[in-house]
Parts: sequence; C-alpha cells; structure tokens
Amino acid sequence: MNTLRRALATLPAPAGRLAVGYSGGRDSTALLHAARDAHPERVLRAIHVCHHMQAEAEHWAAHCRAQCAALGVGFTRLDVDVATAGVEGREAAARRARYDAVAAALAGDELFLTAHHAEDQAETFLLQALRGAGLAGLAAMPVLRPLGAAQHWRPWLAVERATITDYARRHRLEWIEDPSNRDLSLDRAWLRERLWPILSERYPAAARTLARSSGHAAAGRRTVVDLASRDHTDAVDAAGRLDTTVLSALTADRQRALLRHWLDAQARDAPDHRHLEQIRALPDSRRRASPCVRFGSTEVRAFGDHLYAMAVLASAPFDWSSGWDGRQPLELPAGCGRLVSVVETGVEDARLQVVFRRGGERVAGPDGHRRALKDVLREQRVAPWLRGRIPLVYAHSVLVAAGDVWRHPEIERLLGGRGIHFHWRDAPAGAAARVVDVPPFG
Repeated sequence: MNTLRRALATLPAPAGRLAVGYSGGRDSTALLHAARDAHPERVLRAIHVCHHMQAEAEHWAAHCRAQCAALGVGFTRLDVDVATAGVEGREAAARRARYDAVAAALAGDELFLTAHHAEDQAETFLLQALRGAGLAGLAAMPVLRPLGAAQHWRPWLAVERATITDYARRHRLEWIEDPSNRDLSLDRAWLRERLWPILSERYPAAARTLARSSGHAAAGRRTVVDLASRDHTDAVDAAGRLDTTVLSALTADRQRALLRHWLDAQARDAPDHRHLEQIRALPDSRRRASPCVRFGSTEVRAFGDHLYAMAVLASAPFDWSSGWDGRQPLELPAGCGRLVSVVETGVEDARLQVVFRRGGERVAGPDGHRRALKDVLREQRVAPWLRGRIPLVYAHSVLVAAGDVWRHPEIERLLGGRGIHFHWRDAPAGAAARVVDVPPFG
C-alpha cells in the first residue's frame, strides 16, 4: 500500500459515505482517485464548487463531471457568488463561500475529504505568523473538524506535495491548472512561487518542520482552551454574563484566553488584539453610562459586575407604537424581541397600546405616589441599553406594565382579569439575566 492510500486507510470518524472536495486540480484529482481505490465498499461522491471567478469556470466544471463519470463516482456541483469580497479579501471570501456551501450540502453520515498537504500546512503557518497570529492561527489547519452536520478530514497534512505529484503522474491522471495559483497578487501564490523555492533550497525539510511547529501550536492551543473552559465555568452564568470580579482575579493572559473562549461560546465575532485589550479595560470604564466595545457584528458592554456580548444593537425605536389585544405574541421592531401576555382568566375588552420610552414617563406606586419610570428601571438594575428598548403597555391611556420589570399595582382591575403577567421574550442581551415579574418597587 503506498503512502497516500495508507493515509486514507483508517477513517478518523464513523462515516457511511465519503465526499471529496474536487476542484479538478492535481491534488484533489489524486485524492479522489486514491479514495475510490482505498474504500471501494463505500459510496463516494465528488463535490465541485464553482466560484465563477475565472473565465474557464464552466470548462473546469465540465472536466470534473467527465472525470467523475470515468472514475465511476458521483458528482455534485455547487455554485457560489463571491462578487463582494469586502474587507476580508478575495481569497478569504471565496474560501468562506466555498465551505458554507459545502457545509449545507453534506449529510450527517458523510465524511468530507480535502487534499491539503504538508506544504499547504507550512504555508498556512507562515502566513499566520506574518499576520501576528496567536496559537489558534499558528495551529493552522486541523486534521479533523466539524463541518455542517458532518466532519471535514484532511488525511494528507503530513504528506509532501512531491508524493502527490508522483502519484498523479504514475496513474496518468488528468487535471487542470488554475492560473490563480500563479497570481502573485495573492499572498499564498506569492509565498508558493517566490519564497518557498528559496526556503526549501536552504531547508529541504521545511514543509515537515513547519507543519510540526503548527502541531506544537495546536497542542498549546488545546491546553489554553482547556484552562479557559475551566475559567469559563467559574465566570459565566446561565444567561451568558461574564463576571468581571472573576475576570479581574486572573492573569492578563488568562483574561485574554477567557474572553476569546466566552465570545466563541456566545457565537460572537473573534476580537483582534486591539479590541481584546479594550474589552479587558471595560470593567474600569463603568463610570461611563454604557461602556461598549464594537467589532464586526458584535458589541461587548459592561454593566454592574458583568460583561454582556450581543449583536450590534439597532437604534432604539422611540417613535414606534402598536395596538395589541394581548392574545398573540407581539413582535417588536429593531431587534427588541416580542411581548407575550399570560392571563389566568380572560381579559375583558383588552385594547392595549404598546410603545417605547420617549422620556418623562411616570408610574403609579403601591402607596399612591407617582415616580419617574427611569428611576424604577435603574433601581431594578435594568441595563442602560435596555431602558430605551423595553416595551411599555398602556390600557386606556394608563401605563400598566413596563416589559416584565414593572406592572401597575392595580393592573388586574384596569384590565378586568386575574393573574395578568407580561413577559419580554428574545430581548437584547441583559434582559434574560433579570428576575422576571419583580414586585413593583422591589
């Protein structure tokens, strides 16, 4: 058994079917051929992603389909649009679009294979190092990772490019050459065409040794993640709030690791080093009304002794209003969630009006005195960014509830029902951490 098939012999995860990422290039052509021979008992298909970034795209897709027919394997074509690269650049946009499309197309019992090899791993390590990446970046490409409902396997990360080339030539395989591989405006192509020949001439084992270095970084990364996971257990509550007193007790390096782990667990964007330092400084910025660090589509805010991670908030909808009968959930605008009523007995002729704060609202207290709503919200520890987004419920021009934070002491008489509660669901971060249905004025 040759090196390539030996690397394919033992699958790293249970799989009923195999799928190979097939561009039509030399490496993926060799992988498709070798996978077919290594696992003749398994259903195999090739997945070709057409980016439409080259004039020859249709020709390449036709070539791949014909090769699959000749090999007797299934063929799936996926079309993606990467016309808008944004700040991430053309290469990164194409890669993201490609993997998003593949992830959506994979079944749970499939194992997805790609032909990344030792030089690819070494190039990734070098590019990440030149960008000043930490352990996560220097770890480069993992051998196995989740992808959609399936797993993505890179069986040839320890195999050198020359071995794949020899295999492809020996078996007289036909492949296509992508001209972008020689486009020196692309970082990876420049590194491969200009730097790599010089580097490998001086250090013939560069691919293996740099790939080994990425393995050391991956091992270090696993240790850091394990420690961060333990800190996460101590610092983060069920609502996803991060306790700043726990954070402040850690060393600076553990703080950074915990913050990265927390944001990842909250499915938020990864911060760069500058934003990470700004987040670390948030607990000391609480004198400001609502300290916030914004990056990508993420905001991290501080309130009290906690940090909150959330999607960037839309402007508070001050002028919005809606009639409501209380029977069905009321969808609120600008990401403010929805309002739900729970009533033990029917409300008589409920004609409710829901609005947001416009300033100057006053509420009735149990002692008959009226107080400013803003003071009630502050005393109930409602986060500042929620105070302008909390739905206010009026009945016959009387304010009867502010979300699930406050309700009128005579709400049941005013609405003609019993056991009336309003619940604010899917609200912005910070709302879920409060105690629901707090008695008026504590």
